[in-house]
Amino acid sequence: MTNPIWQDILNTLEPTMSRPNFATWLASTDLIEEIPGALTITVPNQYAKSWLEDHIIGDIEKLLKKSVENFEQVRIVVAKRGASSLDDLPILQKATEETDEKAIADEAPKNNPFNPKYTFESFIVGNNNRLAFAAAHAVADKPGEAYNPLFLYGGVGLGKTHLMQAVANHITLNNPKKKIAYVSCEAFANEFIEALQHKAINEFKRKYRSVDVFLVDDIQFLANKEGTQEEFFHTFNTLHQANRQIVMTADRMPKEIGDLEERLISRIGWGMVADIQTPNFENRVAILQAKAKQMNFNAPPEVLEYIANTITNNIRELEGSLTKLATTATVEDCPVTVELAKVVMKDLARPNTRNLTTKKVIKVVTEQFGIDAIDLLGKKRVQELVYPRQIVMYILRHTLGHSYPQIGDELGGKDHTTIMHGVEKIERLLKTDNQVERDIRDVSRTLEGGE
Repeated sequence: MTNPIWQDILNTLEPTMSRPNFATWLASTDLIEEIPGALTITVPNQYAKSWLEDHIIGDIEKLLKKSVENFEQVRIVVAKRGASSLDDLPILQKATEETDEKAIADEAPKNNPFNPKYTFESFIVGNNNRLAFAAAHAVADKPGEAYNPLFLYGGVGLGKTHLMQAVANHITLNNPKKKIAYVSCEAFANEFIEALQHKAINEFKRKYRSVDVFLVDDIQFLANKEGTQEEFFHTFNTLHQANRQIVMTADRMPKEIGDLEERLISRIGWGMVADIQTPNFENRVAILQAKAKQMNFNAPPEVLEYIANTITNNIRELEGSLTKLATTATVEDCPVTVELAKVVMKDLARPNTRNLTTKKVIKVVTEQFGIDAIDLLGKKRVQELVYPRQIVMYILRHTLGHSYPQIGDELGGKDHTTIMHGVEKIERLLKTDNQVERDIRDVSRTLEGGE
């Protein structure tokens, strides 16, 4: 039961904060009075401790001074699950992600198939992913009770898989008897087809319908797979009716996934749908700082800022760029400078999107292909207009990170399925047509120049 003084303080703080912030950092805290005037705030994890110390401890101290007679000091500690007294509290640990990751690796069962580096403690939280982080953490604390199903969506390399495996690692550590199935949607489809071919469909059903936690990556691959969708639907129903936790990820909202059955979209909506957006500049720098610390790589602030300004849409590329820079500096035994970073990252550079707009993208594409903006935004379906139009769709999706409906609105009210088709068409052509690759590169280089 929450300390009544602390509950009053939480009630005071809640209206001053966003709902995701309160749910993530304060909802699971409590207050313990060691001796008169000496107080301890208990938090569920190290990241919550750091956030409270960095953002709100001053406000808390002011409220405690008003509420507690002879108030002297307050400290914040990470409490064990269900800790109810000071005797139950752990010795304070060093606030590093290495400590948290080592704890996961040391305490988790040796047959744990999940990446031990993918923990909640090592996940950098920002405005772009706070709700997804809070929802995932709630699911990990109370599987099958908090948000079921949980659906996370966002672009490639933004942390969906990290959060999903953090859920798995957290549950494995705290509930080692829970049976967890983690599978990509593509692997699920392939297993289903193989089970049909070998008349082993009953074994396939038992495998996935008997688990406590079902984690499925990239369910956009269910599109156009009617048989697999049918099996997935029944697996979903069986698990959900038994209060087994389901977590799914995709690169787009459920309703944006082409040819996904309406009944499945409806069931996904029963739980929580949370997006992970492109990280802002400050968040990208924080990610790089954490990665550099993990690597024991001393990179000057101006170098990290250059990388953060260059790689804007993909966390994997962001971290990969830092790794490449560190390797180059070590192998060539040279100082880590912005100039070195420019050389190392010349093939990874992306347009700086801070001042990039849809209008600028349209201007550059129409000038490159010698067409009018009015025609590009129109409804004519001739090839000399359709191809540049799809180039614009692709760049708005992959460079600016706009959603399909948003792109449709910006291009004259086009249906989001038309936008999806255009983006996917360019994605396919990029794998086989060198001219398309050159066209995209030329447009991107012009955008980098700001005009």
